[in-house]
Amino acid sequence: MRPAGHLGQDSATAKQREAIGESRFPRKRREGQLNPSFREVITAADADRLDLFLGAAARLGTAVQNVEKDFWVCWTLDVLFNGLAAGGPRLLFKGGTSLSKAFGLISRFSEDIDITVFRDDLGQAADVAELEALSGKKRRARLESIRSACQAYIAGPLTDQFAQVAAAVIPQGRFRLELDPDDQDGQSLLFWYPAVTPTAGSYIRSAVKIESGAKSALDPHISASVVPYVAQDLPGLDLAVGNVTTVKPERTFWDKVIILHGLRQWHDRRGELRHGGQRVSRHYYDVHRLMQAPASSEWQADHALAVDCAQHARLFFGSADLGLDAAQSGTFTLMPSPAMREALAKDYAAMAGMVFGEVPRLDAVLASIERFEQIVNGTAVAAPLVQKE
Repeated sequence: MRPAGHLGQDSATAKQREAIGESRFPRKRREGQLNPSFREVITAADADRLDLFLGAAARLGTAVQNVEKDFWVCWTLDVLFNGLAAGGPRLLFKGGTSLSKAFGLISRFSEDIDITVFRDDLGQAADVAELEALSGKKRRARLESIRSACQAYIAGPLTDQFAQVAAAVIPQGRFRLELDPDDQDGQSLLFWYPAVTPTAGSYIRSAVKIESGAKSALDPHISASVVPYVAQDLPGLDLAVGNVTTVKPERTFWDKVIILHGLRQWHDRRGELRHGGQRVSRHYYDVHRLMQAPASSEWQADHALAVDCAQHARLFFGSADLGLDAAQSGTFTLMPSPAMREALAKDYAAMAGMVFGEVPRLDAVLASIERFEQIVNGTAVAAPLVQKE
């Protein structure tokens, strides 16, 4: 592999671009079809692909592994939203990666993909009103039916179709698609892509996790597009991925707030951070950054959406240890307790490598969280936008 130092200020030389198959004119394609430009990058020589990723990493000032993974995240989204067989269940893109890739609201590199399968399309239509009317036992049975239907689709048709698309562009033995062994529900996949960059610790692995389920809320959503960071280094290739049905950021904002509430409640009850303290600090960072968005004041004032998010989480994902009954104005618990700080700081330091640009101090992030907790609980007036670091 070639060292980063051999590249000049240009992120990719004309020769390297030609090797990847760049033409003088952007290629056109019909909406809803796989983007053929990705094939040109994927089938290029490993050395040329590495040069491309190194150049983009130098331009962005980040680890080359981040750039490579971002490319494969976007390709994975192209497969999921434009490459699967017609007539299958609809999918919805959500979570932190959607905030970065679809809306540009946070400066965090892509890690994994959160996908919701439209449960109506699995024959498992269920809403808050239906679950609210069921007894605890019947509700659990209803949720189990949704989980089983989703698991069958992910492990069956989606896996088969994804693997077929991958095999058409990636040489045999250079990729692997498997159920995530850490997902006890059997609804998540790991796509191990043909990495050309060296391993860089445990936080950035050469796999895109497709974290799936069918219990999340579906509205509000829009059709969005995503673009890999290397697109700027290959202006002659159209690497945009369209037709990506995506949850709107105001819903993700309140979903993240509910997550913060649950993290504190979980620790208060169990004396430990949820998920072993791994990859939880990013939720605090995301809320901090979302509070800087131009529409943040509108989101904060949308109490109906806040109630809907809390109610949906309580009925579809509820655990007594998440304390979701208290996830309402006046009793939100968003700030981590002092006992949580050390583990959060460690996780935040590990996550910092996924942030491009200046990384806000954890103290500044938590100051934003504390301010919003006061607002949402009615102990402070609505705040102006948090100033960027």
